Amino acid sequence: MKHKILSSVVVPTLLILTGTFSYLTIQNNWNFEIVSYSIFLFTLIYILILERIIPLRQDWKPNKKSLWTDIKHLIFSTAIFDTLGKVFALSLVVYIQKHFFTTFTFWNSLPFFATYFIANLIGEFLPYLYHRISHKGYTNSYISLLLWKIHSIHHLPKSLNWFKTNWIHPINIFLNTFLKITPILLLGFNQEIIFLVGITHVVVAYMSHANIQTKTGFLDYLVVTPKIHHFHHSEKMEEAKNFGNISPIWDLLFGTYYNRKGTVEKIGVIEHSQTNYPEDKEYFKQLLFPLTTSKECCK
Repeated sequence: MKHKILSSVVVPTLLILTGTFSYLTIQNNWNFEIVSYSIFLFTLIYILILERIIPLRQDWKPNKKSLWTDIKHLIFSTAIFDTLGKVFALSLVVYIQKHFFTTFTFWNSLPFFATYFIANLIGEFLPYLYHRISHKGYTNSYISLLLWKIHSIHHLPKSLNWFKTNWIHPINIFLNTFLKITPILLLGFNQEIIFLVGITHVVVAYMSHANIQTKTGFLDYLVVTPKIHHFHHSEKMEEAKNFGNISPIWDLLFGTYYNRKGTVEKIGVIEHSQTNYPEDKEYFKQLLFPLTTSKECCK
């Protein structure tokens, strides 16, 4: 009974706590960088504790076989490449904004939370399209195949938990950041809104990959919950939809939303005799994988 109650409140509680802390940060002019790292650490501890208390699957718990690769992705892909990618992407967008766009003041006339909602909606659109296109992987198109090979690193794991969120190629990180931040900055949203959008992205990204039993109900239609994102990682093509990172709104509008009773069965890439995806332990092969040109890799 206790676990059923916990499963029902685990997602909204995390969103409320981090959202409240973020709003107080803006109201009290606290340091955005310090608060961002604090929320990241809080989300980490929150999820790791709940993954032990109410795990969705016992076989999804971190194991010795892949833990070293998990740590490499955490250190290099997230801590180093993610930081460098975000700095480069932000610098490029700020340069474009400064030299080619005028400052908008329209958003200042709207209620704060309405502006936050619109910014999230706009910031989700291009990453949604990129994510959806990345899953095509047409072997007769070099670009299509390249995008899938970049993104496929995120889908290699056969289990999901907090660590697996970090399994993402540096190019994928750069493109996600650039496509998300570019329209928000160019359209003149202020730094407070951009801070909130960034915090929301981090919290939901880690939460949606968590190995936690959740009962989210109507929240599945408002935010990317663990349940609907687990389906995105499914081996079954009819389930591997839900391309939104933060909200399923664009999925709902464009017919790529998927949900059902129960939970995902098997996750990962589809493998057979003609595929040659990198193994779990081969971190550096995973980094170099998109640079290979073989069309036989991913049929």
